[in-house]
Amino acid sequence: MLRTVAHAVCLIVFLGASGGVAGATASHPVTYTAALATHPLGADTSLSDPDWARGRITQDNVPFENITTRSPAAFKTTAYLLYDAQNLYVGFDVQQPQLPITANQTTNDIGFGLDDFVGIGIDTSGNGATVYYFTTTARGTRYEEASESTRYQPVWHAAAYRDGAAWKAVLTIPLRVLHISRAAAQTWRFNFVRGVAAVGEHYTWAYDGTMQDGATPQWPPFGDSQFWPRLSGIRNLGSSKFGDRMRANIYGLASGGDGRKLFEQADGTFAPETPRVAGIDLSYALTDTIHFVSTVNPDFSNVEVDQQSIAPQEFQRVLTEYRPFFAEGNSFLSPSSPSGGAFTPNNQIFYSPSIGPFDRGAKLEGSFGQQSFGVLSVRGYDETTNNEFDDIAYGYTHATPSQTFAYWSDGVLAHHSVAGDDSTVEAGTSFHNLHTGLIGVIDEAFESGSYVPDPGYARQLNINGEMRKPNYDIFVDWEDVTPNYNPIDGYTGISDNRGGLGALNLYGSSPGIKSYNLVIGGDRFYDESGAIHQADALVQLNAHVKQFSISFGPRDGELRSYSLDAPGPLGCDNPSLVRTSYSGFPHYYCGQTDRFDQLALTLGYRDGTPAPIDFGADQGAFGDVFLHQYTLSTARQLGTHLSLSAEYAGTYGRTLSDGQLNSQWLRLVSVGESLGTDSNVSLELRSINGFVDGLTTVPGVNLAASYHRKFPSGSELYVAYGTPAATQTVDRFIVKYILHLGAQS
Repeated sequence: MLRTVAHAVCLIVFLGASGGVAGATASHPVTYTAALATHPLGADTSLSDPDWARGRITQDNVPFENITTRSPAAFKTTAYLLYDAQNLYVGFDVQQPQLPITANQTTNDIGFGLDDFVGIGIDTSGNGATVYYFTTTARGTRYEEASESTRYQPVWHAAAYRDGAAWKAVLTIPLRVLHISRAAAQTWRFNFVRGVAAVGEHYTWAYDGTMQDGATPQWPPFGDSQFWPRLSGIRNLGSSKFGDRMRANIYGLASGGDGRKLFEQADGTFAPETPRVAGIDLSYALTDTIHFVSTVNPDFSNVEVDQQSIAPQEFQRVLTEYRPFFAEGNSFLSPSSPSGGAFTPNNQIFYSPSIGPFDRGAKLEGSFGQQSFGVLSVRGYDETTNNEFDDIAYGYTHATPSQTFAYWSDGVLAHHSVAGDDSTVEAGTSFHNLHTGLIGVIDEAFESGSYVPDPGYARQLNINGEMRKPNYDIFVDWEDVTPNYNPIDGYTGISDNRGGLGALNLYGSSPGIKSYNLVIGGDRFYDESGAIHQADALVQLNAHVKQFSISFGPRDGELRSYSLDAPGPLGCDNPSLVRTSYSGFPHYYCGQTDRFDQLALTLGYRDGTPAPIDFGADQGAFGDVFLHQYTLSTARQLGTHLSLSAEYAGTYGRTLSDGQLNSQWLRLVSVGESLGTDSNVSLELRSINGFVDGLTTVPGVNLAASYHRKFPSGSELYVAYGTPAATQTVDRFIVKYILHLGAQS
């Protein structure tokens, strides 16, 4: 391990000596004045209207930065921005000689990042509370994102025109799809972004050396808004009408088949539940930035996303929330995520995937000034456990416009008929000095109630500091999670843990190497018995050279488990003892430390482009099993309408105690076809066979097919067979229509 660290450090020193690392902040003016359009600008991509010249923002002395290579962008991009009482108008003039323009995607909101794109980032709150991205390709295919909702898909317009080695685009964004103040004068933050698909590189106009690249759709990130310049002089945005304040989605659903009553539960299993045939989601803007949201009889039938994996997990996996009621405004309810370890998912007070099917809910969310908040109430009955629940969650954050200082509080008051009552309250504060790069955070949470075992209360304390510089990042943290801390509606990887962690991340670029980073980190936590409960050490080197990428390094860990019950006549050697690594408090019966050591290698070809190929292999001890794991995946765009992706993965496991060898294999093929700008059909076939000592998932063959159509009004039609989230084919056919009324955002 030490030898690997030494070799990695030597390599990074060599890389740093052989080439510079970009570190300067782009010399933007602090504030730009918004240009008012003299008349509505249509979708004329020639950009010949005289108003466009007044709205030109980018200048040659402040070019775009290639965030991937951390160097000035190779191709010129000119951007324009204007507004009137109804719309934002954004124009782009894009130059791309010597590289082909990629424009294959034809269905809006599908395949983001596979084509060349340009877009604008807008922070209407000015402090990171409400951030939006609107992007378009050289074909005019549209994509959008909002920091407060993972299901944000309003109606807006884009047009594009290609001319040889150049293309132009015009974006028309209605102000009614943004959560904005109607103040007489206001100031936003903004940025322009661009993606070059042929080489998998990203450009950003506003640039700071501490900003990081990432794979789409994780890039561009919302957090970069603190580095964006301000846009002032925005005035007279028009009055808000009732139609812009109210939004309702009313669904009707019909289903058939032997599996029509099987639905996914919070733990990923499928169990019988009564299907719902109708329901409503409603949103009403009490002010322009504060919304009342409610749902009655929400659907849980056909919106699951495929989150299956055969890779063994040391801790519970964190799932993506997809249900509209929880997805909208989720960031307001979860202002902070304290660290749960150097390489483990962060603990969360409110983790909505832990709540299964529910009957109704209501919440108030939004922002005003430098504040953002959310309050939620959700009620339901779990047919599988006969558990009635009535839970309340809240979140509040105050953040300065530069996001250099913030404080927050959040919590959950849960009442479950089976499990009992559970109350958790959290508060914290942070600061970020943009000049020195120093960041500090302190956060503490308290839990109490009949759900918490003796002594009936628990606590989590987290104190961390970070030094963030253009070519390195240092992070240190102290964490104390007392025994039995486990918020019923939250996510907690492990309890009864106290100790520290640290990580060093070195990154940059050099001649011949597009980008690289080296991560070195570790943690060490003790439980109240004085034993080491969890310890990890990691060294990982990532590098991109032209079209190739490599990631390599070891991760060594240990995790201590305990028996839930006192040992019987056979003592601690009884193989039937039920063990847990979550906490051994208060008795700590039969402590046993297992190793989780993995040496991982990943090779990629054309990652970030429309045709990537990736191979991964890792091996090492995983508790009582020695694992060999392999993955091979690829994706292809076949013309402008068909797309294909495939994955082949395998896990070999040899039990260390008796030498028994088992394996599990996954085969996945997914085909999608675009039927127009707002319609598509997809087919997915997945086969899993074999079993590895209880570490891998349930084997089975799953076939799922779906058709989706979004109408100009915002209404939607779904026709689906099966579900991509299952481990075997669910004989279930669904037709669902969602009638959309009112506003789009």
